[in-house]
Amino acid sequence: MKQKIGLSIVVLALLAGCAPDFSGPDQVIDETLPDDIQQETAIIPNYGVSENEYQVLLPYRLSQSRGVTTNQVANRLDITTIENDLRRHSVDVFDPDTHYFQEGQQIASSELYSWLSRESDSSELGLNPTINQDADNLQQEEFDNPRYLSHILEQNYLVRNDDNAVQLAGISLGIAMKSNYRYQTEIGGPFYYRDIEEDDMLSEANRIANEVTERIRAKEGLQEVPIMIAIYREAARNELVPGSFVAKTVVQGGSTTAANWEAIDEQYALFPSTQGRNLDSDISATIEDLQSSIADFFPNYVGVIGEGFYQGDQLRKLTLEIPIEFYGQAEVVGFTQYVYGLLMESFQTHFDLEVNIKSSDRQESLIFREAGEEEPVVHIYQR
Repeated sequence: MKQKIGLSIVVLALLAGCAPDFSGPDQVIDETLPDDIQQETAIIPNYGVSENEYQVLLPYRLSQSRGVTTNQVANRLDITTIENDLRRHSVDVFDPDTHYFQEGQQIASSELYSWLSRESDSSELGLNPTINQDADNLQQEEFDNPRYLSHILEQNYLVRNDDNAVQLAGISLGIAMKSNYRYQTEIGGPFYYRDIEEDDMLSEANRIANEVTERIRAKEGLQEVPIMIAIYREAARNELVPGSFVAKTVVQGGSTTAANWEAIDEQYALFPSTQGRNLDSDISATIEDLQSSIADFFPNYVGVIGEGFYQGDQLRKLTLEIPIEFYGQAEVVGFTQYVYGLLMESFQTHFDLEVNIKSSDRQESLIFREAGEEEPVVHIYQR
């Protein structure tokens, strides 16, 4: 065991030594800048991180609506998932071999906030349902007309043309919709809640997607740009796993209609939980056995928290977090070695496996194995 872990750490060090070399950067003209900004030269990195990950132009340009996500999406776990999974679904439309990634530049923050509001006399751009503020029963009015839409995340995809310049070739939009609506009828008053059925959410999302498509098409230079739209169903505010994308479509250049939706069968599951046990009893039992085996030898261990990512009924990635209090580096090494052995004996190899071993204030070690690999890579952080 000691020899295997040592070898894996050496491999990590060698990989770190193979980081991208920008000694001969590939320079292009960035034609995605607004007309009132002076033309700039952009740099294409020499290397990509992986085949399914986009290269990013330098200097890195932040989104025009940066910060809106954190203000609008209630569950913190959804924030990262929306961004990462929208980029993952974009791979099927905008090939990473020919496209470069850029944060959204077409929808500004002020514009986006107006879209996320309720439609009213003062805000005709609001995409959430209108409401009668003078209704006799305002609680019922809010219940009947929830704010379905939380956020619209924009990502841009660029291509290089024959003039050694990059230009916008695709837009991806992640439309984040609530699964549970929390509201008040007066400042400081109690909160009320309404669960939103998925069919109702999808109906509203389709309406919103068509309106957003028309607004994007009305912007200068965007009439012929393909738009990939994906609908994200958020987790409830206090859920311990994120929501997921449930449908997507591609609006071809020249079209203003979002139609022909393709269902996305994905979900994140919590382990241990009733949901996880019902979804995948085998993995649930394996994690419970792992917990018991660790508890037999390490009395200061407090449990395992797992998150499984499923496409259909197939587990694609399992992430485990093991919190434990350590009192020295040798204990970290010993614990990591023990967990490594349990993983080798217990978990099959058809899915990605990531184990984060943490103390109260830091990550202590990482064990990671890609699908199809027999042995994990291990890294122990030095104290």
